[in-house]
Formats: sequence, C-alpha cells, structure tokens
Amino acid sequence: MRRRRGSVLACGALAALLAACVAGAASPDGKASAWKTSATFGLETIYDDNFLRYSDDYLDVFHAGTDPYKFKIERQDCHILAPSFEVEARRDLVALGETRLRFRWKRWQYVQESIKTNSGYSWYVRQFLPGGRSFELSYSYAPEQYIRQLSDEPPWEAPSHPLVWDEFRYTRNEFALVYRDRFSRDLTWKLDLSRTLRYYNQPFMENDIFSWGARGTLYWRARADWRLTFDYGFEHGPARGYDEVGESLEVSDNSDPSYDQDLYQVEVAWSPKWARSAFTSLALSGQYQAYWYTSLKSLDADPYHVGRKDNVYSLELTLDRPVAGGVDAVFGFKFSQRTVDSPWQGDIAEDKDYDQRRYWIGLSYKL
Repeated sequence: MRRRRGSVLACGALAALLAACVAGAASPDGKASAWKTSATFGLETIYDDNFLRYSDDYLDVFHAGTDPYKFKIERQDCHILAPSFEVEARRDLVALGETRLRFRWKRWQYVQESIKTNSGYSWYVRQFLPGGRSFELSYSYAPEQYIRQLSDEPPWEAPSHPLVWDEFRYTRNEFALVYRDRFSRDLTWKLDLSRTLRYYNQPFMENDIFSWGARGTLYWRARADWRLTFDYGFEHGPARGYDEVGESLEVSDNSDPSYDQDLYQVEVAWSPKWARSAFTSLALSGQYQAYWYTSLKSLDADPYHVGRKDNVYSLELTLDRPVAGGVDAVFGFKFSQRTVDSPWQGDIAEDKDYDQRRYWIGLSYKL
C-alpha cells in the first residue's frame, strides 16, 4: 500500500503542475502568455466478447458452474466506458526548440464486471531539436489491474496443503525515452527505449517482472493519401522467481515466468482528401508477438514455462471522421488470438489459448 499511496501523491503533484501551466496561459494584465495550452476530452464505449481472455475450455468450465471458486465474474463479455482527459502546455524554454509538457488520464469502467475496472496515468516531457528531431521522457502508472483468479500454494505449507484461489493483480510502472528523427520529408522514424516494472499482489510476487525494451518505428508516406508504418520491438523480461526470504531465482521452488519477446507490426492508413467529409483516415494494422519463456528449471519443476512459446496475433481496423463542432469520432474493431506451444503434455493450451473481439466508438473534443 505504501508504494501505491506514494505513486498517487506523485500523480497529483504532476497533474497540479500541468494545471498551473494551463491556468497561467493568460497573465493578469490580459497579455498573451508564452505558454500555449490545450486540453482534450474523450469518451469511448467498448464491447468486449471475452474481457478476461479465457480459453474456450475455461469458458466451458465457467458456464457449467462446476468450479465456482475459479471465477469472480458473472459473464464472459462486458461493456466498457472509457473516459479520458489530456492536457498539454507548450513553450520555448530553451533555444533548441519548443518544450512540451503533457499529462494523460484514462479510465476503463467495466459496467457489468467492476472487478476489472482500472485506470492509467501518463506524463510526458518532449524537447524539440533543430531539423524536426525531438527527445521525449515519459512515465506511465497503472495501479492494481485484475487479471483472473489464480491458484497459489502458500509459502511454508506442505505440498499436500490445498491450493488457495486468490485475485491475480499487478501494478505497472513504465519509464520511456523516445527519439524521433527523419530521413526525408516522407520517411521518418522513432526509437523507443523502455524500462517496465510490474509488481504482482503478494500471493503471486514471484511473477514480478523487471523488463527492458527497445522498439523501432518507421513511417513512410508512400503517397499524399497513403501512409505505411513498420514496427519491430524486443523486450527482455527477467522475473523475480521466488517468494520467500532466503530464496533466489536459482534455488526457489516457484516457477520462473521470465521471457524474451519479439514484436512485429504493420499498419496501412488511407486519408484521401476527397473523402474528408465522410472520414479523415481509414487504417488497418496487423501485429504478431512471440513470447519465448526462458526458464532454466526442469520440465517437471516448471511445466508451465519451460520451453514454452506464446504466439499472439491481432488485427485492427479503425475509421476516423469529424462529427460537428470540433468533435471527432473513431470507429474500431480488433481481433486478438493467442496460441501456445509447449513440450509439456498437460493442459496448458486448453488454459492459455484464447480468442477476443472488441468493438468501439470513441468521441474526442479538443479545446
């Protein structure tokens, strides 16, 4: 709780700093301030047909009602309301170029299943440089997100002790450094270096992940109304791997969820001028993520991770269009799927494989 309370106080302090910048946009004597400010309000309504990403077999168990202790939900699908707020302040603080301060908040309110409700807070500082280049530092915080009910063998208990089913949650802290540059007017790129700390609730603290990541993005404007985006990312995610005093990853009796991840993504966006009264952009993207679990334990000791590979696929289609009075709308659909390969002959695929579909409509208004 101490970590969470400190983060919330930091959230408030940084948000107040940006609010002060906005309030100071005009000086008392009516003269224009050097600060330029803006604020954006958003609201999305989302339908998710499998919001906890359960496998077909797990959903069969849920609907049959044979193991009620494995579930704290009443349905597999859910309607989500997602309000958001973003405020930005811009000023030439140094001779190199404009400095931008930005704060963003978003909440995902799961209407029928509030146990999944969560929020995210992000802060950004971006410094522009000559030639269209820029550096950006950011910090994102997401407190105690619910994943599912998970079984646990309490420390110091004998192997014969019954498993305990608890809420499986985590808190995410992410720090990032982003550099943007261009090869030409139509070819730009971005490099994103990140450090992510994921802390799980105490019964599952052996799953804590302290990852390093790098992601490169190439933007190519092939024609005036066509843009292609290519992404590759790599993440190295070592895990804590133990939950008792005196243990270490090498000698613990816990599983080791450490992993390496490869990410590939391609997006095609079409923005024809003649269609701007109907839509401003139509975009289709596809993504593939490969998670390679790196546990060095024996297959008997860690069957859920040794030699395991997760394949995660997603396909997303979005359409942006103006509505009226400065309000913009986005319509979206996303299909996601995970398949698991493992040398273990148990039920891991029946537990981890899933299909998920999301449909949404979003509105945004910028002041």
